[in-house]
Amino acid sequence: MMAAALLLVICASAPKAFASSSSDDEPDIYDARLLGYDKTVQLDSGSTALSWVLLIVLGVVTLGVLFKDAKRTHLD
Repeated sequence: MMAAALLLVICASAPKAFASSSSDDEPDIYDARLLGYDKTVQLDSGSTALSWVLLIVLGVVTLGVLFKDAKRTHLD
């Protein structure tokens, strides 16, 4: 009985998985500010450089706490 219920659920959900096609993808987004130029005026897709810089800055801040003087007072 349990196997039949599981089979029914699998068969009922399978058409939904196969129903999507490549034509259902998100439509192209056109930016009116960039239309009309002869050549591509958009920047290429970004890199991860900004993420690395942020990671390094946060690492320096985090490691900087390790070197604080433990004997300082609240008046510093």
